[in-house]
Amino acid sequence: MAPHLQRRGPLTDKELQELADAIDLNNSDIDEELLSEDDLDGDNLEEDLLDEQAFDDQDNPEPDDGFDSEDDLLLASLIPSHSEKWIRNKVFVPPNHMDSINYSGQVGRPSEYFQKYISDDFFESVSELTNMREVSETGHSLDTTASEIRKLFGCTMLIGIYSLPRLRMFWANSTRVPIVSDNITRNRFFKLRSRVKVVDDNRVSPEAKSLDRFWEVRPLLDRVQKVCRINERTSKVSIDEQMIPFAGQVTMRQFVRGKPNPIGLKNFVMATPTGVPLDFHIYEGKGSSVEPALLAVPEQLDVGGRMVLKLADTLPVGVSVFTDRYFTSIPLIDFLSSHGITLAGTIMANRIPKSASLLPDNELKKKERGSYDHLVRDDGKIILMKWFDNKPVNFASSCIGVDPEGTCSRWSKVEKKRVDDKQPAVVKNYNAYMGGVDLLDRVIGKYAMRNRTNKWTVRTIFHFIDFSVAAGWLEYRENAKAAGLRRKDIMDYFDFKLSVAKTRVLENQDQEDIESEEEVQPGNKRRSVQPIPDKRCRLQGNTHLVEFMKGKQKSRSKCRLPTWDKLTFAKCKSCGVFML
Repeated sequence: MAPHLQRRGPLTDKELQELADAIDLNNSDIDEELLSEDDLDGDNLEEDLLDEQAFDDQDNPEPDDGFDSEDDLLLASLIPSHSEKWIRNKVFVPPNHMDSINYSGQVGRPSEYFQKYISDDFFESVSELTNMREVSETGHSLDTTASEIRKLFGCTMLIGIYSLPRLRMFWANSTRVPIVSDNITRNRFFKLRSRVKVVDDNRVSPEAKSLDRFWEVRPLLDRVQKVCRINERTSKVSIDEQMIPFAGQVTMRQFVRGKPNPIGLKNFVMATPTGVPLDFHIYEGKGSSVEPALLAVPEQLDVGGRMVLKLADTLPVGVSVFTDRYFTSIPLIDFLSSHGITLAGTIMANRIPKSASLLPDNELKKKERGSYDHLVRDDGKIILMKWFDNKPVNFASSCIGVDPEGTCSRWSKVEKKRVDDKQPAVVKNYNAYMGGVDLLDRVIGKYAMRNRTNKWTVRTIFHFIDFSVAAGWLEYRENAKAAGLRRKDIMDYFDFKLSVAKTRVLENQDQEDIESEEEVQPGNKRRSVQPIPDKRCRLQGNTHLVEFMKGKQKSRSKCRLPTWDKLTFAKCKSCGVFML
């Protein structure tokens, strides 16, 4: 590959024409918006957030630009599209946005929303693949069925809902939960959970295994992702990171400081402001490719920028994307703008061009809270702003500027009351539309299926089952609001997930009976065993008195003391336990 030329400054018209003739570029190619390498400034690394450190050692893959010659790419990257001048007090005119999409208002049952993501054929496939795996490894089949696999996942959902300190307590005599213990035994639960399989290893080639680190769960990921991509797009979307908690040993494991679950598998998610997922991509770690399928990636973009382009493949023209400072950069905004998509978000200080002379942090702190300084690029397409709240925050936007300026309520330590501070429009819109992925995370984590396991495949499968339930509830809630239902008539997430879990476990009962019953009576009833009271409890007071059963052979039972197993007529009045 030819070395990069070290030319500085814009080219003359004559030089531009010579370059165009030499590499056979037309005028539209010459006007391509690419920034010079001077846009990245590494002098202010101490201001970066700590949660981006997990990607510092990421190697950027070679760009796929579509040129036949590598020399052509290097020469084309030297052609500037503008003079990179930033003007204070210049008017920023945002582009037109697409209209928001309204929900249909048709409210279905909880199981219908879940089956939209995970249909019944998935459980049939899992049962077959699990049996095949057991036969190939041990020579004996587990003889599991689709019904039993549905009960496995349903009981796992219930375990996350009830959330006892230890998993085995769901089957213990003193703490058992009947809807779980009466439908699947403890040993069978652990056996199936450790053997669950969603892919046929024999049908995956060694080349595919080497290229895809998530090949063991890829069928489930593709199934959920396919449904996410057909969800209705809104005019505002957000892209953010999502962590799948896992502390075991695996190549794809990441560490992101500051997250609620800092260790685990990283999932990049695109969602609506109300949390409905539109697309996602699991990060495979260092050396993996994050190239978009439809767009050629400029070489100035890092992993975060490339991930935004990959998720933006399915967005229509006119959508505004909101990102945090890990993703936002000037080259990314320019590239998305050339394809009809705008972006707004916080930006790192070292990604602000040197030619943009925003006020220093110390000068902005001397002013009142809510003060800001902004610059508009000479072409009027991008605005940079520094806003002082608790600390200075940098913004970059191509979709909205500082007008119309609003206010926000903040607590003043000096005045001992809440006061109104100035809030630019870009800050207000960022706060309103950036929290979609965080909302989805909070819903997933509320009653997550996080029973302890050392297998990353099991953890990933459970996460995307929770992902599907949470996405279904968020969509159900939007449909219920559109239908005009009262707030008290809309199911909360607890009732929604409980209904989905019961439907999986008690599949032989009618759906309306499952949703309406307050106390579930399992189909397989077993005689409950009364635990033996503590000795100190039995000797206190006069409540634990012996009652002798009068001469009825059917009334007697074995003594519950561990040292005596003969039949007895003596029974405790309070505990109902037979003892000699």
